[in-house]
Amino acid sequence: MITTQTIDPHHYDQVTRRIRSQVSTVLKKWELLPRFKRWRLSQDPDTGMVVLFGILNNAYIASHTSIHFKDYFERPLLNDLANKLQVEVVSCNCDGLRYAFILERGALDRLPTHIDYPYLEGDKVFVRVVYDEQPAPPMINVVVQDQTLVNRAAVALVKIFDENNVKGEAATKLPEQEPPEVVSIDQEEFNKRVAEHKVIWQKSHPG
Repeated sequence: MITTQTIDPHHYDQVTRRIRSQVSTVLKKWELLPRFKRWRLSQDPDTGMVVLFGILNNAYIASHTSIHFKDYFERPLLNDLANKLQVEVVSCNCDGLRYAFILERGALDRLPTHIDYPYLEGDKVFVRVVYDEQPAPPMINVVVQDQTLVNRAAVALVKIFDENNVKGEAATKLPEQEPPEVVSIDQEEFNKRVAEHKVIWQKSHPG
């Protein structure tokens, strides 16, 4: 079921049906299980960005296959999805594992390749992003200074995540922080975080 925020879902019926069908075809080609637990259509009212989220059923994938979660987020696969679907694709480690299919960019000029949110460290909540077009920073978790130009899309996505209560119980125990700091990471660090999900799930569901 597709839910909406401030947008008419009927306007996007055709494109969302096409994406849902073609995603399965591409994932099967890469020998990945096209198992999703829900789809969500959302819009950031400030920038006009419209996003179709495909939320993977990571619990089912972990219990029924030996597939590594990070395989769903490798750059060649994301490129293949973007070329086939003719939309930009951002992979997200947020409230489980998901794809953000960008139906409309709105006022945004640059999108990250991956986003990891929330990342909890002490009493702070971070949003961590990977941008393919720039070299990896010399240190992980270096705060990105140009919030307005480089991270506008990350901030817009985070607003949508917050509206859908993505932060969960862990983050609600932290002091209020507006906005979360945006930090730049590399693909390897993102993959490491994604891989942790399967390890944690398997430990909590032995046998």
